[in-house]
Amino acid sequence: MMFAVTALDKNDHLETRLATRPAHLQFWDDNAASMVLAGPFLDAEGKATGSLMIVKAENQAAAEALVASDPYAEAGLFERVVVRPWNWVINRPETI
Repeated sequence: MMFAVTALDKNDHLETRLATRPAHLQFWDDNAASMVLAGPFLDAEGKATGSLMIVKAENQAAAEALVASDPYAEAGLFERVVVRPWNWVINRPETI
């Protein structure tokens, strides 16, 4: 199953994001089979304010556990995280 993850950063936590980014990227490299796509939400100045991820997991609990293990989550970066089942319908790559 696929899950859409929206995670909004806490205010004034850009430094936490920047400091944790290498570990975050390594985590998803290590879990590449679970990652479909991802990228940051941006403010008017182009600075990251949150994340959008589409992940693959066996079920809701597994998706939530995976996202909770992300170094960003472990560092307390996120104000709010929502994980929802998601179905890719339009422009879906054949490899998914």
